[in-house]
Amino acid sequence: MHLAIVDSNPAALQTIRLAKNAGHRVTYVQSVRPQYRLTDANLALVSSVDRLVDGLVTTDADAVTEALAKCHAEHPIDFVTTQHEMSVEAVAAACRTLGLRGTSPEAVLIARRKDRCREALRAAGLASARFATATSEATTVAAAERIGYPVVIKPPSGAAGLLARVVHSTAEARAVWHGLRDGLDAVPEDWRGQFQRGLLIEEFLAGELVSVEIGARDGRFFPLCISGRSRWAGDGVTALGAFIPADLEARQADACWEYARQVCRAIGADIGVFHLEIMVTERGPVLVEFNPRVMGGGLPVAYRHATGQEVYAALLAILAGSDDFPAPPPRVDCTAVRVVIPREAGRLSPEATLAPLAQHPSVKEIIGFGENHTGPGSEVARGQALARFIVQEADQAALERTSEHLLRRLEPLLGVPLMAGRYSPGGHPVPRTRE
Repeated sequence: MHLAIVDSNPAALQTIRLAKNAGHRVTYVQSVRPQYRLTDANLALVSSVDRLVDGLVTTDADAVTEALAKCHAEHPIDFVTTQHEMSVEAVAAACRTLGLRGTSPEAVLIARRKDRCREALRAAGLASARFATATSEATTVAAAERIGYPVVIKPPSGAAGLLARVVHSTAEARAVWHGLRDGLDAVPEDWRGQFQRGLLIEEFLAGELVSVEIGARDGRFFPLCISGRSRWAGDGVTALGAFIPADLEARQADACWEYARQVCRAIGADIGVFHLEIMVTERGPVLVEFNPRVMGGGLPVAYRHATGQEVYAALLAILAGSDDFPAPPPRVDCTAVRVVIPREAGRLSPEATLAPLAQHPSVKEIIGFGENHTGPGSEVARGQALARFIVQEADQAALERTSEHLLRRLEPLLGVPLMAGRYSPGGHPVPRTRE
């Protein structure tokens, strides 16, 4: 198989290694501004490909189309994929123009417009949140009042939770409208076009937030993982991390798998591995968002520690038409990725260290300062990921205790206050634990 990979998040660079080990030909299109650090290890992965196209704006559909057309003319491409959220639209457009195989372009473009995704769910008769779109302060307020507070206001084609807010009143809705408009300065320049499509106002869903990782090919579905999500008690939206397995009853997990299959069919997501965020509510599973890519952040690393398998190996097997990959084994323990996030902007201490993580026996891996573009003495923004760590314990409750303990130890060493305290499904914060 000749696989063309257009851009990547840091963890997904491992797809290159696995594809080369499996004997595939790999073309890699690298962004002019990579999301990952150009470390020796990452450069070695990128340098191992059969063809490297460097320095491209991978959110530019015309540029991606031109690059892929040249590669395809020289050596026919069997499949095109991307593991960068903001590049999926450009890749979909290129595949449609060139007739190359990838995840259905129509499905990708529906998924990337959350309002259109909700319309597709409604047309298919699937559970969804009440929603509206707005392009002005007045229409934002009117939509929020019609749906009923609290609501979530966010860009319909955003990423990584940037500019998403929970709003409880008309005064907050007005303030958020102005703040989101001005907040584009914090969004990378290449992403801003996708963030400037008005606003999505939707019902605030109460329940247990989970992520479903599901593979699809030719009408068949491959269940990979359901992970639970930890949200910050301060707003109920900011993601503090994820844990495997999710804390669900068997019937709830079965309902999530069936709902995920139905969502894939409703939007036409035909081939690939997809990351669905789902709220398990009193009325059953309800989609929060559909991501036409493999899970990101530190979750693939947590998946490897939890299952002993690489999620990208499953992706490659599905793309290559193989069923030769094992289903993840059931777990008797619990594995989490937790994100170290400042709750206020500031400057890290010149002596900032992650030493407490390295010293703790339950911490299996650290994704440190370097991989997160920060370090001692750095200016940091509220909500910026400073580091991630993988922790394993006997159950979720022990995970929360260990994670909170470590965050408390880190806070004085980093010199900035950290987001801690988990939001409970009932809408009340789980308080910070005390030793």
